[in-house]
Amino acid sequence: MKKIFVLLFAVTLILGACSTLKVTSDYDPNVNFSKFKTYNLLPWREDVSSMVNDFDRKRIVDAIKQEMELRGYTYAESNSDVSVSAYIILEQKEQTTAYSTYMGGYGYYAGFGYYGYGPGFRMGTNQTTYNTETYTVGTLIIDIFDNSTKKLIWQGIGVGTVDKNPKTRERNTPKVIAEIMKSLPGKANKK
Repeated sequence: MKKIFVLLFAVTLILGACSTLKVTSDYDPNVNFSKFKTYNLLPWREDVSSMVNDFDRKRIVDAIKQEMELRGYTYAESNSDVSVSAYIILEQKEQTTAYSTYMGGYGYYAGFGYYGYGPGFRMGTNQTTYNTETYTVGTLIIDIFDNSTKKLIWQGIGVGTVDKNPKTRERNTPKVIAEIMKSLPGKANKK
């Protein structure tokens, strides 16, 4: 059940805010992207489909469609020029932080000691508190394939901490997808 709960938030990768999103992309420089006019979406792999709820899958798909259409592509159920796929990987990580407080210090004092009245030496005290937090790092991979050659022609990858706040998923998903797909060559009729 815990695994399913964590996976529900994978989409917003995904990610809390675009500023925490690390994006890389690559493409085949020998491909003329301007010749492609239509696209379709490949179905989610079964192992990924079980990780992401229907709402989040729809958010990702809608955001990918929006980015493709901003670049002049038209959705085609069949016989499209390119196919787009999305894949999600999740990793559980731990982060430990420490906070130390220090009271007192080295120094001399005057007062009554073990041997009577007089100067002495004392040391301060400190206390360190440790906090270990478990979090999920999500990776969203978007691939575009040339349907005539069946070869990968573009790939965008976004990596970041999974956003667990359901109120921000709808708002952040299009931003994350836009950031990942920013380097996609071709006509970019941006907003």
